[in-house]
Amino acid sequence: MAKIPYLIRRKNIFYFRLVVPAEHRNFFKVREIIRSLKTESRAEASFQALKLASHFKAALHDLKIRKSM
Repeated sequence: MAKIPYLIRRKNIFYFRLVVPAEHRNFFKVREIIRSLKTESRAEASFQALKLASHFKAALHDLKIRKSM
C-alpha cells in the first residue's frame, strides 16, 4: 500500500496530521492540525486521511483566493 503523507500512528491508533502553511497560521491559530482517526485499520485510516486532507486543502485554497481579492 502506498504511503499516505498525512497519516501517522501512535500506539496502534492512526492520526491525521497536516502542517498549516505559515501564511494561514493566524487564521487557524495552530502550526499543525492533528486529528485522531479512531481506527487501527490502515485501509480505513488511509481513506479517512485522504478525505480530511481534501477538506483542509480546499479550505486553504479558499483562504488563498480570498486573500488575493
